[in-house]
Amino acid sequence: MPNKIIKSWQKNPNNKEEKGWRIAQFPVPGKDRFTILSVTHQVLGNLMNYTENPKQEIFHLKEGLRIAAQIHHIDRQMVPNMRLAEAYIKKNELDSAIYYAKESDFFAKDPRYRGLYKGLNLAFIGDIYFKKGDKQLAKKYYYEGLSFSIERNNQNSIAQINHKLFQFFLQENEKDSALSYALKNIGIIKSVSNETGGLLNAGMAYEDLYLAYKLNNRVDSAYKYQGLALVAKDSLYKIRIRNLADFQNLSLEESLRLENLENERIRTQSKIRTYGMLAGLAVLTIIGFILYRNNRQKQKTNKVLEKTLFNLQSTQSQLIQSEKMASLGELTAGIAHEIQNPLNFVNNFSEVSNELIDEMKTEFKKGDTDEGFAIADDIKQNLEKILHHGKRADAIVKGMLQHSSSGTGKKEPTDINKLADEYLRLAYHGLRAKDKSFNATMKTDFDETIGNINIIPQDIGRVILNLINNAFYVVDEKKKHASASSAGQPYEPTVSVSTKKINGKVEIKVNDNGNGIPQKVLDKIFQPFFTTKPTGQGTGLGLSLSYDIVKAHGGEIKVNTKESEGTEFSIILPL
Repeated sequence: MPNKIIKSWQKNPNNKEEKGWRIAQFPVPGKDRFTILSVTHQVLGNLMNYTENPKQEIFHLKEGLRIAAQIHHIDRQMVPNMRLAEAYIKKNELDSAIYYAKESDFFAKDPRYRGLYKGLNLAFIGDIYFKKGDKQLAKKYYYEGLSFSIERNNQNSIAQINHKLFQFFLQENEKDSALSYALKNIGIIKSVSNETGGLLNAGMAYEDLYLAYKLNNRVDSAYKYQGLALVAKDSLYKIRIRNLADFQNLSLEESLRLENLENERIRTQSKIRTYGMLAGLAVLTIIGFILYRNNRQKQKTNKVLEKTLFNLQSTQSQLIQSEKMASLGELTAGIAHEIQNPLNFVNNFSEVSNELIDEMKTEFKKGDTDEGFAIADDIKQNLEKILHHGKRADAIVKGMLQHSSSGTGKKEPTDINKLADEYLRLAYHGLRAKDKSFNATMKTDFDETIGNINIIPQDIGRVILNLINNAFYVVDEKKKHASASSAGQPYEPTVSVSTKKINGKVEIKVNDNGNGIPQKVLDKIFQPFFTTKPTGQGTGLGLSLSYDIVKAHGGEIKVNTKESEGTEFSIILPL
């Protein structure tokens, strides 16, 4: 405690607070020195916690608890017990943790205790049961602690318990509940943002919100709060260094005065205390230097990380766009082939209809109305066929635009059978347009009972297209290097696409009879930039992006392969 604060308290012991130091924790004047010594050990324990020295943290907390027990100080017994419970939770020694947590709760129930941290202690008991796997009991204690803290309007405890509930629901994958508790702390940190505890809650709250938005797949919001968390934590490091500087500036004269007073009562204990204080000051000086140096290094590292993150995000966006344009390029030839057929029909029927109109005019001039009306019926049929094939061409163009655009990102009812069939034919004709020698047998088996499912069609379309293109590639490669089979039959490249409704889910399968995937690389195929294709023929992003798209739809993608026999990819989506 700085010198001027001690002197101010000596002049006015009833003063409740001086620069954030809670003088009210010091009870009757006759027990001042022991109370201060107990507080000192608790503060040293907190410093050991900040510097991640659990052994020394537990030692100082137990010393503070022992001294508080001698003077029967309720507050000073309740708080070290609670901090010891927290320390043993971090060490995963849950039996010791529950012992100290219940000891703390015992003192918290004492009528003389002011109840400031009772709610937080209940939350620590919740932590212990959560680690033991008793989730219902853990949640019960979390809610009890939160209710008590709200009743006492202890904002710091409320923020910490909200954080614990967020972690609970995050692990349980309950997206809405996790986001709700993360959002609650944002309002709290504004009222305590000028205090060290407040900054801790700020960094904690922003990081919680970043993880909550990430869990809910809201990438932009996640990146925003990730940055705010880094800034808040950096500010916390600076304040901790200032607090350490305050401890370093403790008046040696005042320390000696207190030690001399203790020497008058217990000379032996006074010597030990003197050596302990000098050693503590030396340790604090070393810790201050280490934290200062670490903070400078962290600042430099953060700048490098921010620049690296920006470059990675930019590169990621460019690679994703390149992959999308590559798949669009592969579709172009197939689309041209597909759209040519309906256009040929439109041109042919238009030409025939034009000739029929001339004949109809001739018949009407002759007065043969029956023949004229018959020709008019033929023209009407031709116009219906022109309309049908025009709509077919329009659908192909719209599909192309939908594939090339980023889309709205919203799910919509989609005929998955039609989507799969469309991309199968487009992929085939696209490869045929690039390589006239390419040929493969296509098989389909669609479950007509599926109906429409809610998906983002352009995204799932890209996944299906990527799997089909890969299948055509491997069967073509096998054909180029294959000899006659053992039965004397030539190799016939075959790609099959099927759909099936199973237990409330839709399964889309893409099979090929290529050479399969070697087992040694099977666990790498969904990693970004990994490809088995020769240099220049693959980006290594197709399967990685497909995996991310399917996961974002709440589904999964599986692979089953046998070397030299073929591969089967399965996309499983919820209905």
